Amino acid sequence: MPFPFRKRPQDRQFDSELRFHIAKLTEENIAAGMATEEARRRAILEFGGQEQVKEEVRDVYRVRIIDSALANLKSAMRFLRKSPTFSATVILTLALGIGANSAVFSAIDAILLKPLPFPDANQLVLVEQHNPKDPNFRTFVAPVRLEDWDRLNSTFQGLTGYYTEDVSESTGALPEKVTRAWVSPRFFQVWGMSPALGREFSPEEEMLHGPAAVLISDRYWRRRFNADTNVVGKNLRLDGSLYPIVGVMPPSFLFPNRETDLWCPIPAGVSYGNARENNWFIVTGRLKPGVTVARAQADLATIQAQLGRQFPKTDGDLSVTVEALKETTIAGSRLSLWLLFGSVSLLLLIACTNIIALLLSRAAQRH
Repeated sequence: MPFPFRKRPQDRQFDSELRFHIAKLTEENIAAGMATEEARRRAILEFGGQEQVKEEVRDVYRVRIIDSALANLKSAMRFLRKSPTFSATVILTLALGIGANSAVFSAIDAILLKPLPFPDANQLVLVEQHNPKDPNFRTFVAPVRLEDWDRLNSTFQGLTGYYTEDVSESTGALPEKVTRAWVSPRFFQVWGMSPALGREFSPEEEMLHGPAAVLISDRYWRRRFNADTNVVGKNLRLDGSLYPIVGVMPPSFLFPNRETDLWCPIPAGVSYGNARENNWFIVTGRLKPGVTVARAQADLATIQAQLGRQFPKTDGDLSVTVEALKETTIAGSRLSLWLLFGSVSLLLLIACTNIIALLLSRAAQRH
């Protein structure tokens, strides 16, 4: 059975040196007339316990490192005291290069490397419809088609949609423009988020002609209601209609965009005119555990092909694409961020080169 930890190179060096010294003592004892076994036994006894010797050597090694570090620190302080202008130039040059590099890498880490701020964010995908015969076809999805996808698929935990609009809120002293998101059923389940205060929409509120309800953002709650914990149950007048507040979303939920103030439920499949031609939803979904994006796309493509045969006029030419939400979110910034990181890395390299040139010129001058 292999050991869980390997010896460090330093320990291997100590073992090698100990074997060398014991072998030398053994050779000296053999030369003095002892038998081989007795000579080795005497050498080991004379040398002492191996672990004790190694620990003593480690202590000496540690002290040497500390002494070296202290000597370097003293030399650096003396250099700073004797050449303050030169030292300030070196420090500022390094600070510029390292600071710019750190700032850009922090942005890359937050935007490109870390997952989206939602539970199991790798399961979130964006679903769009396309018409290959019409390059100007909008990718929004009809509510009834969304419900067909959600009902017939086998690879998603849920599919949901939303769209946003600006409305007037008039319960205050003056009317105020706010951004409202109309969301279809399963919206908060797909995103894996729950209100920090109050509750989500009830099934009755998500039905046609059901009671009105609104969820508000943490930002709007603090600005409009001064973070009043008794806000649940109060009313907002949106475009002349009253909507009771049922909950407050947590500050981390900044979706569909950072300017969204309110969320209201829209009944499943509700539409106007020809239902399959009214496309207005942006559709997102949450994959089942272990399901890949390619498998989900194949599943929805099969479903859409069935719908195309059932509704040839509205669905016959449509195709479906499924893409990881993380990729669609950062697609426009990935290349520019890496180019910026390469630029600041080059800046750091130039800064280090300038410092080396300064040190070399100073050394030549002193020589």
